[in-house]
Amino acid sequence: MRTLSKKKRGVIALLVVLILIAVWLLTRCGSAQGQIKVVAVGDMACDPADPDMDRTTVAQGDHCRHKAVSDIAVALNPTILLGLGDFQYELPKTEAYKTVYGPSFGRLKARTVPVYGNQEYKIQDANTFTAYFGDRIKDKKGYWSQNLGQWHILVLNSNCSAVTGGCGTGSPQQAWLVQDLKANKKKCVLAAWHHPRWSTGIAGPDPRSADLYKTLYEHKVEIVLSGHEADYERFGPLDPDGNPTDKGVRQYVVGTGGQAHYRPAATDDTHDERGNPVATTGRPASGYVDYVHHGVLELDLGAGSWVTRWHPLEADTSVTDESKGSCF
Repeated sequence: MRTLSKKKRGVIALLVVLILIAVWLLTRCGSAQGQIKVVAVGDMACDPADPDMDRTTVAQGDHCRHKAVSDIAVALNPTILLGLGDFQYELPKTEAYKTVYGPSFGRLKARTVPVYGNQEYKIQDANTFTAYFGDRIKDKKGYWSQNLGQWHILVLNSNCSAVTGGCGTGSPQQAWLVQDLKANKKKCVLAAWHHPRWSTGIAGPDPRSADLYKTLYEHKVEIVLSGHEADYERFGPLDPDGNPTDKGVRQYVVGTGGQAHYRPAATDDTHDERGNPVATTGRPASGYVDYVHHGVLELDLGAGSWVTRWHPLEADTSVTDESKGSCF
């Protein structure tokens, strides 16, 4: 039986090593191009004077858990942190961003895509917010788009009394959204704004974003993320009237960044955010809701599909809700 020479064995070994390196590089490149990790959450850091700031465990209190929640976000090592508004309570002063938000979620500042919440506007023109995040804010109107891997990301402003022209059909923001979606070449689209269109939380459904949601639906957008409600909630694909449909927009509410969480009372959602009475029957039911944990939503955005995982703080398991879908 013939045996290979030492030289030939060395050549073969080298070829094997080179093949393994090539496979590793292709895997890394494929992952970088085809799948992006996003962590999404809103309603985060407590006011520096909040009495719950000194409590560090759930046994001591369930408010002001922003540092513990941010630890989950940091550990997941996302490509971006999609901040869903209300970054710093109660009055978002410069010092509060520095001393409270900064040591928690601010650790991901350089990776943050910041959505305007209502807390930000407690300072005129959201000036401390825009100063803190700087060039992470692509447009001070509060709405813009950017591409992320195989996905098109829309940041929208649901503070309709603050944004010029509001949020309705024909407004500058809605008209821009239509044009942006028409020009978009990406198959998969994710939108984010602060006030959720659909909710079973204490505020209930919010009509302010109805026309924006309708625009997303008409242009076959897959996902919209919101904060504002102090809970986590996942809705299945819905049309603009809240009816289930395979080609609807899927909404996730993630207002669980640590400041507080609330279980709604029986009458909490009988009126909308404007104080108008709303029907409590016939509204969409969510696929999953968690009123009792802070946490973050992890999204793996792939080339043509996505997977989400809800990571609740101090729950019995690290992930309690998962979902997935394919782009239209």
